[in-house]
Amino acid sequence: MRRLMTIIGAMLLCASSFAQGQKHQPATFANPIDVIIGNERAYRGGEPVVLIYQDDYYLFVSHRKGYWYSPDFRNWTYVDAPNYPAGVVSVVEQNGILIGCSMNNKNVYKCLDPKKGIWEKCGELDSDRYGDANMFVDDDGRLYLYYGWSQIMPFKVVELDPVTYKEITEPKALFFSDIMNHGFEARKPEDVIYSIFNGRREYFEEEYPWIEGPWMTKHNGKYYLQYAAIGLEFISYSHGVYVSDSPTGPFTYSEHNPLTFKTSGFQVGAGHGSTFHDKNGRLWTICMIPAQFGGTGRGSELAIYPTAVDSEGVMYSYTALGDYPQYYPDTRTGDGVDNYADWMLLSKGKKAEVSSTYGEYKAGNALDENFLTYWAAETGDAGEYFLVDLGGEADIRSIQINWDHIDAETPAGMSRFGGSTNNPDHYQCYTVEVSSDKVSWATVIDKSNNKMELRHDYNELAGPTAARYVKVTNVACYDNAKFSIKDLRIFGTTATMKRTKVADVKVVRNPEDRREADLLWEPVPGADGYVIRYGIEPGKLYNGYIVYGKNTLYMHSLNTAPEYYFEVEAFGCGLEPYKENTLATKGTGAEIQLLKRKPGERVSGYTMDNQTRYYMVKDGVNEYVFDDVTPGYWVLSHSYGPVFFNGELTAKDLISKKKNPKPTYTQVCTEMGVGTTVQKTMKMQIIPGPLCGKIVVTIE
Repeated sequence: MRRLMTIIGAMLLCASSFAQGQKHQPATFANPIDVIIGNERAYRGGEPVVLIYQDDYYLFVSHRKGYWYSPDFRNWTYVDAPNYPAGVVSVVEQNGILIGCSMNNKNVYKCLDPKKGIWEKCGELDSDRYGDANMFVDDDGRLYLYYGWSQIMPFKVVELDPVTYKEITEPKALFFSDIMNHGFEARKPEDVIYSIFNGRREYFEEEYPWIEGPWMTKHNGKYYLQYAAIGLEFISYSHGVYVSDSPTGPFTYSEHNPLTFKTSGFQVGAGHGSTFHDKNGRLWTICMIPAQFGGTGRGSELAIYPTAVDSEGVMYSYTALGDYPQYYPDTRTGDGVDNYADWMLLSKGKKAEVSSTYGEYKAGNALDENFLTYWAAETGDAGEYFLVDLGGEADIRSIQINWDHIDAETPAGMSRFGGSTNNPDHYQCYTVEVSSDKVSWATVIDKSNNKMELRHDYNELAGPTAARYVKVTNVACYDNAKFSIKDLRIFGTTATMKRTKVADVKVVRNPEDRREADLLWEPVPGADGYVIRYGIEPGKLYNGYIVYGKNTLYMHSLNTAPEYYFEVEAFGCGLEPYKENTLATKGTGAEIQLLKRKPGERVSGYTMDNQTRYYMVKDGVNEYVFDDVTPGYWVLSHSYGPVFFNGELTAKDLISKKKNPKPTYTQVCTEMGVGTTVQKTMKMQIIPGPLCGKIVVTIE
């Protein structure tokens, strides 16, 4: 049965609703991609399959008794399909009808009406041991099944009877993993996000990968057998491809591999998915990627990358900018993979101001391009906010808010099978305002009544919006969680943004392990980061990385046989960078302390007890107030240093019924400066109050 709901996500995005209530048909999307249905909680985006059937795109993910369809890749309708095979699925068109099967399941199904979700069993396979089964119908109508899901077993192919679905040939082994020659296939402990062993054992220095998810694509008469390597728990989850002139091989490894590989940037991982043609005949690869939500746990989401085949039959993709805005299929141009909007990331590492901070989850975490870190406010109350100063005015084109769900009462996992009964009546509700002067604000996004769990909430603005400051304000959280953001990512343009090819790049390939290389290049002034492109031919630099804040890169994704060519491109948005003044944000290391002593007790700056009160002196903070000072003997000192004041304070010094009492005592504590120059003076004053007084230390 069709459910009139829409899958919404960074890619699968309905027209955004802005403050003015206008609808805008976006031209771009950005990874990662959410998988949701209406007001239900987000779903696991695993092992995705995309195909075109009767002029609609269809999306299938694993472990769901249902799927989605869309005419334009933006607006998606979900269909319940109770008899659909679910599991890790394979769906193909055969003689004008969709047929499907799933991993380790004998049953084959055909679809009588995909938009109504009507499927029925139409046959049985010979075995229920086809791991990650993928059916492929060739142009001549012959039907093949590719399968494999193991660290030690190969991928295999068998031809099936197109009517009975029984084997009509012997299964044929195609290829195994080869970690000693294919660097991207090797599991490295430094790439682990979470352990699947739950403490049973550690990852070794190097391990065989899981090779899984075979997927066949035919393009220009060539057969491209795509496979995933390593495993979801690694940032290096990836795809490779073998090529043949026949659906049964022999297959030749592409030395241009990996096909998709992304270990740097906000979104990482690019494995176990499928490659498909869009309505214009261009190729895309949709992938399963690792996810984390709520501070712990594991999950999977989706990412999609432009893919192409060059004139010599090499299939390649482009993932270095894979989490930047790119164009939808109907707005993509050209035959290559240059599909990314020329919009810079404006917010990386910029100065943030927040309403509050919970524990160690500082504001900078939400601007660091790391999906494992986050900022959290102390509460989930309305009015908590996150404000970023871009360092100058820019034309903002899109805003992606990657939410977290810290200290929630309901675990922040991802449903695999649906049917959640604890859906809240709203999800993260918020507004986004922009300003050029931090005085006058305009609302550009208003989701004050948000009913969808958009964990990666990408909003393309209706047009360029000039601003320097961007403020995200909480309206309402859900599950009693704290207001928390993984990363606020703001994209746009400036008049001074630029890209510069780096002239001097040094590459040292490990002579003992040719899978590895170290790169070093001359830093470019004003660069926010660098895109590193590499490949085995000068005109085919099909692989890439992105790095921020450094001019080095270690890689272990190389194939041992070929030589490689490299280039590095610096990019900068042209805005003033923010450099944290730790003397202001963390402190100078110099403390002042207040201690109440016993009469006659000898004290110094080393004297402390559990009642001692401290202030860290910070640049720019010019007043420190010690409240609740009662009559007795008090010592104000520089911690571990000289004493500024040591004496008795009486009721006359500390008690006054006047509304605005004057200080009863003032003294200079010390001069402050740099080198031979006195710049400031530290003073103390005793201010009386109705019940007790206070000691105020000022720096003037």
